[in-house]
Amino acid sequence: MTFRHLILACGLAIMAATPAFSRPVKLCNSTEFWPPYSYMKNGVMRGIHTEILDAAFAKAGMEYELILLPWKRCQDRVAAGEVDGIVGISYTEDRGALFRFPAHERNDGALVPLQPEQALSDVEFVVITHVDTPPPVSITVDALPEPVGVLLGYRSAGTITEAGKQAQIVAKQSSLFQMLERGRIASVVALRGAALHYVAKSEQPLVIHEPALWSTPHFLAFGRNNSLDDTVVTHIWQSIANVRQDKGLMAQLKAKVTTELTSCFNDKGKCD
Repeated sequence: MTFRHLILACGLAIMAATPAFSRPVKLCNSTEFWPPYSYMKNGVMRGIHTEILDAAFAKAGMEYELILLPWKRCQDRVAAGEVDGIVGISYTEDRGALFRFPAHERNDGALVPLQPEQALSDVEFVVITHVDTPPPVSITVDALPEPVGVLLGYRSAGTITEAGKQAQIVAKQSSLFQMLERGRIASVVALRGAALHYVAKSEQPLVIHEPALWSTPHFLAFGRNNSLDDTVVTHIWQSIANVRQDKGLMAQLKAKVTTELTSCFNDKGKCD
């Protein structure tokens, strides 16, 4: 086989491995400030999730289009089949009925999410209180000072309310910390990155309690009512796994985001 024939054969093999798909995949991401995973910088969605998606879709030989909406509307649009997928969502049984997650089959025949091979990230949630509030006796849901502030549409809201805790559920993360500063709630459950940002900029003495309340993998999930077939979906998930397994590439992506966020945090209002 000549060198020219070898190059042609490799090209054909790559084309055969890439599912044919004629349009960009439409993905929805939340407009909420969600560092270091997702945040807006100069009107453009940035963060480690965006970096991973850019690299994964390039590896997959595909394109994607990002639609930005409040988190609850993202879920509704994807579940209705109006948008293909949702970026950075954790698995629950209820969500599994609406969205396709990367999964494998257990011995009992049930499908469960892969953790963490094909997840976009592993996300930590922490407890924040005012320094004058007595600290929780343990970092558990049962011990959270009430009322607890949580975000609308996020898994944490369901977890808190299902535990019977008095919850204040709001649509904006900034509102949670404003309510905590004013004494309207006793604690907040929030993403670690966001908590670090809001605690640092607060004029009130707020404290983050360690360890994390919980950590959970967040996925790129796809609606069950869209036109994507399993071959395309599986190809995208595997491309995400390939990016996350590339330690050198991931180090570069994380360093880029860290530098950008340092600039954001030092320049109030530049990112949101």
